[in-house]
Amino acid sequence: MDEKIFDANNDLVEKDKALEEDKKSEEKETQGTTAVQEENDGWKFDAEAPTLNDSVVSNDEFEIQIPASNPYETAPRPTKSASAVQVQEKKPSQGKNEKVLFAAISVVMAVLLAVSAFFGVMYYTRPNSDEKMNPGNVAMTVGETPVSIGMYNYYYTCISQNYINYASYGYYDINTSKPYDEQNTTDDDGTELTWAQKFENDTINQIQYITAYYEEAVANGVKLTDTQIENVKQSLDGIKSTAADSGKSVNEYIAEIYGEHCGYATLEKMLEQCYIAENYYQQKQFSFEITAEQEQEYFNEHKEDYENVSFAYLQIPYQEGEEKEALDKANKYAGEIATVDDMKKLVPVACEDLISLYVAQGYAQTADECAQMLAANIEVSISADEAGFIDEAIDWLFSEKTAVGSCSAFDDSANSTVYILLKTSEPAADESVVYAVRHVLIMPKAEESEDSQSSDGATKEFTQEQWDEAEKKANEILDEFNSTEKTEDDFAALAEKYSEDTESTSKGSSGIYGGLYEGVKLGQMVPSFENWSIDAARKYGDVEIVKSDYGFHIMFFVENTKQYLYECKQSIRTEMEDEFIKSAEIKKHKAAMKKVKVAQPTSSQTDDTAAND
Repeated sequence: MDEKIFDANNDLVEKDKALEEDKKSEEKETQGTTAVQEENDGWKFDAEAPTLNDSVVSNDEFEIQIPASNPYETAPRPTKSASAVQVQEKKPSQGKNEKVLFAAISVVMAVLLAVSAFFGVMYYTRPNSDEKMNPGNVAMTVGETPVSIGMYNYYYTCISQNYINYASYGYYDINTSKPYDEQNTTDDDGTELTWAQKFENDTINQIQYITAYYEEAVANGVKLTDTQIENVKQSLDGIKSTAADSGKSVNEYIAEIYGEHCGYATLEKMLEQCYIAENYYQQKQFSFEITAEQEQEYFNEHKEDYENVSFAYLQIPYQEGEEKEALDKANKYAGEIATVDDMKKLVPVACEDLISLYVAQGYAQTADECAQMLAANIEVSISADEAGFIDEAIDWLFSEKTAVGSCSAFDDSANSTVYILLKTSEPAADESVVYAVRHVLIMPKAEESEDSQSSDGATKEFTQEQWDEAEKKANEILDEFNSTEKTEDDFAALAEKYSEDTESTSKGSSGIYGGLYEGVKLGQMVPSFENWSIDAARKYGDVEIVKSDYGFHIMFFVENTKQYLYECKQSIRTEMEDEFIKSAEIKKHKAAMKKVKVAQPTSSQTDDTAAND
């Protein structure tokens, strides 16, 4: 949950260039071209990239839900606002006071007429790229914050383009040469909708998310840091430079990439809003206090979502029209399986076609090597709400009537594969220990002429003097912490300021803030770090300096708990956050929304033009 809304190292210029290149390449495509997934291209998607509740702005790439490849495959499946004039409310009265009230209304009307006469009717109806919030430029209002057409177009471009780009790698079934309002998908609730509506819905959700945090941040006096101010300047300077190189004005260049009415002022406001929202997001997390009792109660109410069942499996792919033959074969094999070892022995025969396919595609050198690889990875576990697997199979695995050791076959017709499943455990919650701590890492400093790492990547040995200097600095930071109110928030601020483990702070790309590591499983950290964290005597707020081969860790203990309770806490926190976000109500302005950007198929004469312009 400690992920970032906006990556502080955002390089808008690179994204602009990428979008521009996409645009040029799309214009060259012929009508009716379909996307083909590249084989072995080395590009690995992270199904659960660091997000702010799945809503991230990072290099203009907003987090979208990437359909994970089937988790039960042992190798990749070969698939293709001006302030309103306020009149003080008065108690109902008679006579003279009524004339005063009408007189006040007349004055307001006269002012409005005068403004209309001075600026012209176009002031109210014309969009602009300068972020002037005249009525014609406000596409929607989130809470009390107006959102311009240009701002909407910026978010819409990033989100729709992400979906389209992922579709080109086979992650979504989107035909870029066909109108998006004629192609259907489903939302998170399973409701069918068009891709055009999906683009719009996700855009509005993203704007609501960032604006909710931004609006409350402003109300609480949160501002940009000096570093963030400089980052905004550098990003915008880069865009100016790129626009100049292309021979266009900066507003012309930005509008060409992100859509009409999106200009320099729009991107400047967007960057500032995201940074401020991110700053407040980190503060807000400390207000989501969740007790152990709440976690257990949540688990009791959603038990089926946090229990896993273990099983072993084989997969038998088939061609169209061969479903019955494949299922009959699978049922025959299922009758011969009573143990995991039985299943492993059948791999070379039952999975012969799959092995041949994998070898042909280069996933293994020989059939024997591929069979060994498959056999070594046939045992997995699954939760009852697992997405993307066969519903009938999940029901069978979690049924009390299905005894451990039972084996059966299931047809996954959507993927032309039959699965043979062997149940190896009853459903149970994951009670393995995980822990959460914050830390500030201070490393010994090598001489300027030295590298802290040797040529083989191993950490060099430091002199005692260098270790002593690092320990001295660690103690100074600990003293600084002890001079505060000694809250977790105070510690997180010091981690942001001093820690040399940048990946656990906002300086890194992990999306983590304040030196936090949570949900850490045993064996993931160096022994001294882990041993301190899992000490049974440890209590929330304990602080101590721990030495490791990396340096000195100033530790702040948060908790150690069971995996399933940690997952429950994350779910509770998400629900609390969703409630907070939804409190910033959305109001669309119909006239202006008719002028926002709508993605067009690549076969269109006008690529991604605004609708109804």
